[in-house]
Amino acid sequence: MAESETEAETQGEMEHFSVYRFSMEYPNVCRFEFNPKTKREKGDIVIHFPDREKVFLSWGQLATVMKKHVTPDAFASHSIKSMSKSRSITKTDKVESKSMTVNSHEAYYNKVQFHESVGMAFFGKGQTNVRTTLSVHLFCPNSSRYFVLYALLTPKAPEDFDKLFLEMVDSFRCH
Repeated sequence: MAESETEAETQGEMEHFSVYRFSMEYPNVCRFEFNPKTKREKGDIVIHFPDREKVFLSWGQLATVMKKHVTPDAFASHSIKSMSKSRSITKTDKVESKSMTVNSHEAYYNKVQFHESVGMAFFGKGQTNVRTTLSVHLFCPNSSRYFVLYALLTPKAPEDFDKLFLEMVDSFRCH
């Protein structure tokens, strides 16, 4: 089936999304889903891609998270450790981590592979899936909020999805 001219022209274009005084650019082929309990102070949004990938954006009160985690790096480490404790996770590999600046704030990026056990056989081990997670943790004193952008990629995710994810993060404005 041939692609229409309109579809071809809009593929790869970015659009602007803004809510509760934060914003970011996203591919125009995505759709947004808000958690019904979302409000200015705390919430979650899922950005759905047509190829079934999802980017999650969560935020909350900075004072609350800073009681336990003084830096975005410490908060990110705690998040990874929490995910690693799942019964189905057999191994965790940190592929990449780096400090970065997002909208003038220190942020922390992680690319982590989780080895997930699925389907146990009677004797021996079941199959293992490797899932990649991309995340950025950010503290914004200007808005008194923390933000976490993350993606748990499917096995069929495009190889360069991390580049698109970081492009979205680079466009993020928290105040």
